[in-house]
Amino acid sequence: MRYFIVLILAICLCGSLAFGDAKLVDKVPIKNIPLISGNETLAPSPTMNARITPSMNLVDDPAYGEVDTVGTTWYDYQHNGTAGRMIRLDATGQVHVAWMNGLDNGATQRHIYYNLLTSGGWSWPEVGTPVESANRGGYTSLGINADGYPFPCFHVVTPLSNPDAHQATAADFFPGTGAFSFWELPYVYEGGLPMEIIWPKIDVDMQGRLQIVGTENPRSQVPGDPQRIYYCRGEFDPVAFNITYLPALEEIDWVEVIAADIAASRQSDRVALVYNDIKYDIIPPHDTTQYNNDTYLVISEDGITWDFTNPINVTSFIDPDTLLYPDTLAANKDTFRVYTDASVVFDAWDNIHVAFTTPAYYACEGLISINNSLIWHWDEHFEVYSLVADGWWGGVPFECGAWQRFVQRPCLAVDESNNYIYMTYMHYDTADVSQGGYPQGEVMVSVSTDGGVRWAEATNITETHAPQAEPNHCWSERDITLNPTIEDGYLHILYVMDTDAGGIPQDEGSWTQSPVYYHKVSVNDIATSPLMPRYPMHVDSTGFPPESGTAVELVEGPEVPTSFYLSQNYPNPFNPTTNIRFTLANTERVELKVYNITGQEVATLVDGSLGAGNYEVPFDASELASGVYFYNLSSPTQTETRKMVLLK
Repeated sequence: MRYFIVLILAICLCGSLAFGDAKLVDKVPIKNIPLISGNETLAPSPTMNARITPSMNLVDDPAYGEVDTVGTTWYDYQHNGTAGRMIRLDATGQVHVAWMNGLDNGATQRHIYYNLLTSGGWSWPEVGTPVESANRGGYTSLGINADGYPFPCFHVVTPLSNPDAHQATAADFFPGTGAFSFWELPYVYEGGLPMEIIWPKIDVDMQGRLQIVGTENPRSQVPGDPQRIYYCRGEFDPVAFNITYLPALEEIDWVEVIAADIAASRQSDRVALVYNDIKYDIIPPHDTTQYNNDTYLVISEDGITWDFTNPINVTSFIDPDTLLYPDTLAANKDTFRVYTDASVVFDAWDNIHVAFTTPAYYACEGLISINNSLIWHWDEHFEVYSLVADGWWGGVPFECGAWQRFVQRPCLAVDESNNYIYMTYMHYDTADVSQGGYPQGEVMVSVSTDGGVRWAEATNITETHAPQAEPNHCWSERDITLNPTIEDGYLHILYVMDTDAGGIPQDEGSWTQSPVYYHKVSVNDIATSPLMPRYPMHVDSTGFPPESGTAVELVEGPEVPTSFYLSQNYPNPFNPTTNIRFTLANTERVELKVYNITGQEVATLVDGSLGAGNYEVPFDASELASGVYFYNLSSPTQTETRKMVLLK
């Protein structure tokens, strides 16, 4: 079936998506983009010398939540692709943040800065404190252990690495003191020279081990030349105040984009690593385009043992079929590919969740979409692709900038009290274009109340608007990261408020000093409905669940389920209908019943024998009063119960 027909059919069914209309796709020839490491010599602006003064919050009244200035930066860029985490909560509820701070116009002095929010306020109000005093510190992510020690991980130029940058991890001498020391990761040598492996991402596992992934900056500096990603594990000794690493970094794969991310479970010793890999993986050479990628997942069950030779291909995009020429529309097959960001997190039941961004990719014509994009979610339990964000609009005469798309940079988090999955992402507002011609970013938050199968339309938590704004007057949120858990009923978010849109290291916009914001938002402010339409990521809809019917429905999946599992109903809260999904690994007799808060049975939804598979059951509570209800799935050997809320 032709892709165009599939798109039009889906639009007729779903109604609200516009990305099936091919004329809206801003197609351009494939062109690789230079990587930015931070060692580039950047010219300061002779005119843009305005500085942010203390208490100069540009967003004193965001649409939702509260904003604090934790510091500033002249270097608006924080990451080329995946941002990882620049904000963490410790076990006592204190908020730790880290960012790349360009201290002057031109960012000739650039360092990693840190701040800490305690019950008494910010430790270094509106300024922060430096983590290192070396040269060109940048591109940081942040981990934290069970004892509250923060671990900024970044790259920096040292006497040993000079003139190149190298990965390092810092530790505070004692949590909250700001007395950091840092230790470089092991070096990898090629041709007698140390490789430049930078842009690190970090998490800390249940055993306190530092789990780190970094990406090579190719020595050739030719855009499109392949680069390698490397894994490293570290051990922190607070008594000796020292970090020791594995004897050597482990090579994972060859890639074309900076998209790797890593996450450790809070329920077990599992660790998950994701990255975006070129589809035609010939070692070497590779396909030299930065756009023809799949998302891959590697899992360590013990946080130590890895098999990098057999990653899971999460997306498995369908290659073009040249036998269908000259009909290039049909021959293209899948016209989505993942680009340069990814996010990974574990939920409360130890399942892995992955998010990624897909622009358009037309292999036969050698074209890509320069702006259009979608954000998707996948998890290892249901193994379905769920649409989270729609950035498929067109008719605009500008580009978002290097490495940018209309919707991008997903960052996942989990509410462990109910297993709701949250996602922040960046949304470019094409109604707010800077004087320099770049759209300005907004912070969007979406939530899934059913483990990731369906996502609510996002809530814009900032709603900042500055059309045709001149430098120093833009409100463009960028490089948004999110604490990976919601434990206190709030989302904890960090981002840069770029005061002139565009990435200054890419020669976009002007040098301005921008505030770095901490944004705290209640989960009650995030809408749980309406839901995003279901839409196929693949041309043949592989792995995509159909809409619910009016009776028990077997939802087709790519593989036979291996567990007995009851999902959270969606939507929740609901009025008056909701859907309940469950999974059976074997053929067995099951009952699905609903009870009120006193334990009285109010409905029997399933009572009979069902085969192995994924099921969905609608529940109509029109005749019931508002309140809390429980639904129970039971078999002769197992039972699971969940809570739902009816609000009329």
